[in-house]
Amino acid sequence: MYDVIIIGAGPAGTAAGYYLARKGFSVLLLDRRSFPRKKACAGGITPKAMALFNYDISHLVCRTFREIKIVRPGNRSFIIKNKNPLCYITRRSELDAYSLNRARAAGCRFKKIDKLTSLKQDGHGVSLTVIQDGEPVCYTSQYLIGADGANSKTQRLTGRTAVSSNVKLPALEADVRVSCAAGYAMEFDFSKNFSGYYWLFPRKHHVNIGIFSARADGHLSQKLLVRYARLRFGTGLLSDVKGYPIGTSQGTVTPGRGRVLLAGDAAGLAEPLLGEGIYAALKSGILSARAVEYALNLSFAPPIAAMDWYRQALSPLLWDLWLYQRSAFIMYRFPGPALAAASWPMLHNYFSRGYARAKTLHEMLLPF
Repeated sequence: MYDVIIIGAGPAGTAAGYYLARKGFSVLLLDRRSFPRKKACAGGITPKAMALFNYDISHLVCRTFREIKIVRPGNRSFIIKNKNPLCYITRRSELDAYSLNRARAAGCRFKKIDKLTSLKQDGHGVSLTVIQDGEPVCYTSQYLIGADGANSKTQRLTGRTAVSSNVKLPALEADVRVSCAAGYAMEFDFSKNFSGYYWLFPRKHHVNIGIFSARADGHLSQKLLVRYARLRFGTGLLSDVKGYPIGTSQGTVTPGRGRVLLAGDAAGLAEPLLGEGIYAALKSGILSARAVEYALNLSFAPPIAAMDWYRQALSPLLWDLWLYQRSAFIMYRFPGPALAAASWPMLHNYFSRGYARAKTLHEMLLPF
């Protein structure tokens, strides 16, 4: 029996695995993919997310941005900037592979599986049945952390009785090869009259473009990206087109049940304003690991229940999520007035300073 099984070797899973393995616990990390893997993600890392990595990832950063262009309805624009970085750009395939290697070096055991088939738990532990190399295999542990993304099978297998408020917001991205990609700004374009935005994340030799819908029923297509690429770059030639869901919530978050803790998109913790989820994945991954650590520490009397500790520890993150939910409602219901207000230098300079200093949204709003 393992101390903990972790499903999913993305940012949440590897953060949890690295933390627990370094503390001396036995950890089994499972994923359906071999690494390095292609991962649908623009690869942006915010300062607050960067601050959560327990190891140096600076060698994985291919661009650093201190200015971000915001395009308002009517094609008017303004620049958010700070002397400190506002965003770091990585390649998710490299980031995930490196994080997994660090978790394994810390002591995690990693296995590739085909799929999950059943999950059972009682007062003593968790029993997980998977298909591995075409055969059913059963693993047991005292706790399980589900970090398997917006389409989480772990979430479905927990048999939660609470009504889930999780929603999946669609995103679509592609790469456009352009000359002098370094000459383009990092950009969020809200001018196209829909509940969402287009983005431009310049790399060394190409620009990653994408479209995010703030509605779960938003209909995204490659044709939209081709049309946007032609408008911006004069070419509709796209490569590495990928679509993916972003796991967020429109109500109360239920981060698991009993001995099964959910983290990241699997718990619906990505923010719904811009769809950023790496910070919440790292934060909840570390918090779920600490919850397991405390629950397995026999020196506490009375014993600490992992889920109770985890729910309480998530409170600041859930407060932030609530603020992002309200902000997204205002932004996408009234984009013109909302972005006109955001264009005021006094307002966006205040938030850019806090953002660059790795503050969370509720920390920035505390003075008010």
